[in-house]
Amino acid sequence: MIYHDQEIELISKRRLFGKTICQIRILATGEILDINETDLRESHKKIVPSHIRFLAIASKIKNEIARQSVLAPFESSLLPLPHQILALEKIISGSFVRFLLADEVGMGKTIEAGLVMKELGLKGIVRRVLIIVPKSAMLQWKQELKAHFNEDFHIYDTEQINTLTRTFTRLEADNEINIWKQHHRLIVSTDALRPLKSRKGWSKEKVEEYNKYRINSAIEADFDLLIIDECHKVGGASHTVSRFIMAETLCNAIPNVLLLSATPHRGKSDHFRRILKLLDADAFAGQGAPQPSELEPFVIRTEKRQAIDYDGNPLFNKRRTEKLLVFCDEQKHKKQKALYEAVTDYIKTGFNKAVTTKNVSYGFVMVLFQRMVSSSVRAVYETMKGRLQRLREEENNHDEDTFIENNVDTGFDYKTEFDYDANAFDETENRKAADTPETVILENLIRMAEDCIGTETDAKTESLLEQFDRLKRKEDDFDLKFLVFTEFIATQKMLKQVLEERGYRCEVINGKMNFDLRVNALKRFREQSQILISTDAAGESLNMQFAHIVFNYDLPWNPMVIEQRIGRVDRIGQKHEVMAYNLLLDNSIDERVYEVIEEKLDTILEQSGIDKTSDVLDSTLDNKKINHLFITSLLDPARFEEAGEEWLEEIRNKLTAYQSTESLLPSLKDEEITTDKSDDLKHSPLPHWLENLTLSYLQTKDGGVKPSLFGYHLRFPGQEWSDYTFDAKIALETPGTVHLTLQHPHISKMLAEAVIYHPDQPIPVLETAETPGVRGYWTLWHLSLKNAYESLSSVIPLFMADNNEIFMTLAEDIWSKLMDSSSSLFEIKGKISPPDTGNIFEEIREKSEICLESAYRDMEAKMMSNINRIRSNKEKALNFQEKQLNRIGIGNIRESRKRKLTAEKEHWKTAFHTDSEIIPNLECLMFVRVDNEEK
Repeated sequence: MIYHDQEIELISKRRLFGKTICQIRILATGEILDINETDLRESHKKIVPSHIRFLAIASKIKNEIARQSVLAPFESSLLPLPHQILALEKIISGSFVRFLLADEVGMGKTIEAGLVMKELGLKGIVRRVLIIVPKSAMLQWKQELKAHFNEDFHIYDTEQINTLTRTFTRLEADNEINIWKQHHRLIVSTDALRPLKSRKGWSKEKVEEYNKYRINSAIEADFDLLIIDECHKVGGASHTVSRFIMAETLCNAIPNVLLLSATPHRGKSDHFRRILKLLDADAFAGQGAPQPSELEPFVIRTEKRQAIDYDGNPLFNKRRTEKLLVFCDEQKHKKQKALYEAVTDYIKTGFNKAVTTKNVSYGFVMVLFQRMVSSSVRAVYETMKGRLQRLREEENNHDEDTFIENNVDTGFDYKTEFDYDANAFDETENRKAADTPETVILENLIRMAEDCIGTETDAKTESLLEQFDRLKRKEDDFDLKFLVFTEFIATQKMLKQVLEERGYRCEVINGKMNFDLRVNALKRFREQSQILISTDAAGESLNMQFAHIVFNYDLPWNPMVIEQRIGRVDRIGQKHEVMAYNLLLDNSIDERVYEVIEEKLDTILEQSGIDKTSDVLDSTLDNKKINHLFITSLLDPARFEEAGEEWLEEIRNKLTAYQSTESLLPSLKDEEITTDKSDDLKHSPLPHWLENLTLSYLQTKDGGVKPSLFGYHLRFPGQEWSDYTFDAKIALETPGTVHLTLQHPHISKMLAEAVIYHPDQPIPVLETAETPGVRGYWTLWHLSLKNAYESLSSVIPLFMADNNEIFMTLAEDIWSKLMDSSSSLFEIKGKISPPDTGNIFEEIREKSEICLESAYRDMEAKMMSNINRIRSNKEKALNFQEKQLNRIGIGNIRESRKRKLTAEKEHWKTAFHTDSEIIPNLECLMFVRVDNEEK
């Protein structure tokens, strides 16, 4: 039917004061309205096969969803792996959710947490979610939860919290506004919420006000689920550390908690117990290392060796790393070698001066220059020019971040690895750099660099080109793709220019590009270009497994950054052995350090049986000490061997402590991790049905459909043409192609438009193939039962012949014919129009209800058997919440939350009987007359 030129669903009618009032839902918007019946008009659109097919497929999809025990995998845009499905089922099987997800790194803990969150939301258990993550991971979490689960999260970093606090504290409102109640889905950085005990220059009242609008207000915001990523970082050195106090306070106040960490123990049993107490303080009240039996109910862990793909094969391929030493020819690269030596002398002098004057900013730049000189002549040239200009114009800026931003024009695209004492900035000399001979040195270095650029080819670039040619011949693939990483944008620009001059198609990704630009560049790399040159910051959260060869053009000083680079291609779905080549200049400074942090460290890890990609290495390495190794190699090479051995011995001791506690973590049993559940998802007909649903919908709505290389080029009504696919694998490997899944807004809108049949609508008359002489009414019924705690539903087809016989098998066969995309299994012969449809519908409905009585009783019995389990789980959950609330240290908040819980318990006890009553409903989804001629 039509209301104001919009298609509607007629929900109900009622007579009032001589008028017929209709309740309707506008299909395009979902808006519910009460209107006069006189405002409705019949739709004169012709009944077409594509619309009948659309309704039949939509009903099939709804039935498939209804019969699943877990819904989250079907409501996400990815196919969960066997171990992820197992973790989901284990977590949601209990009375409440209090778990530590301790899978090894790279196993998809973020996906597991997202699946749990989605499942709890679909079951009505969770409405408000708070996620606490390191600041650097906030955007990645937001993007992944949107991409995979269609969940929109708001980011609250320190700046946002400060802005909101200032805004709302100025408002004169009768009730104080809690900023943490403004959104149901929040991501906050680890340190933005931690409480202050004191701050220099702040009064006690100001500290209390600061805490009031952060941790105190967050507790009062009634979150249902708390997720803490990298929870090992909140364990602290003791229970008095502010990060731990924050985590403990939130875990006591929020009923459902997920902690995520691959190394929650950190090699220290007391630290491990503090983390576990966040889940249940009583269960882990003892001393020393917890026993596996204590951990079993709270910890889920899958090791990499256990992980399998959808075919039961090991999930992770081998990776191989190779050092490529780049030699500078005495004649061919004479000027480059001279420049390297001159810059190194400049750096040594500058760093010694920085140490003497305690000028931390100046020391930082000297260390940065050492990394640049190993990257490219172009990086040195651009940086020296920028520094000279600033030295002539400005005094040194004493803020580290501003200093770096103003003095390193090349755009060192990095995550800060230097952790200087902020107090040292107070001792920085104020001086006009133009009065120092440094400007003279820089002018000379710039002239040397200009001469070098104009007359010589960069030695590392030559080596890179030679390797490209060698690998293309070796793999017999002249379109072989290469991923090149560099730390510096100046080097990136130089590489792009040189490689394009040699005929290569190149793309670049760096931190100055927004996320959409990066995705588009990645898409071009996937489809057209041969080389992608990326910086470290830009490469985060982008998957590049369609390539398998990585070149580290310059090497970060932290080996974990190298592993993270390789991890961009060494991901789930990678088909080849990953090859990584580390380019290293033939100079003693870099070689000495590489031998220690890569080669000798690899030997230690291999002897320990520890995977280099695991984040235990990340937690073991101290960036300041790695930096110290490079500085020692630069300034005091005679002592470097001793310093290197001291560093390696410290690493050995940390890894030994790690192994002693790592063995305590209970892992999933190998026999539990099977492909059975993932097979159900992998071979699910849903993607095929969604494809046919979409094509039928667009055909009915006069949309646009064009097949493309990776799926379809589609135009939905009122929108532009875009690329879509229904294949998760293609979506993963094809950046920029939209994956249409159950949770996509287009699919949700289409399913919402598949409305139930109403007797005011005409009944299509069809002739179906291969069933001569069959005459009767085919109907599709949605039988649902619900109470306040759960619901069951099923979609059941019936065929009632004109002689009143019921044929269930024939009904299923007709349903399949109506869904078939070939359009050859049924034909529209006409229609039965109102008012005749009303009497026919009522007669068929009464007979159908009798026929469906048995199905209803089976579903009712199943729900009745769940009542006792629901009561027991609810009582356990409420009692546990009460125990946790008693641990909240802030008295007024504790008592307020306890009053709310007491009221909830009383309401639950009073209402349980009526809330558990089962309410049935029966809706007709489709109504068709089948009228086949005798053959």
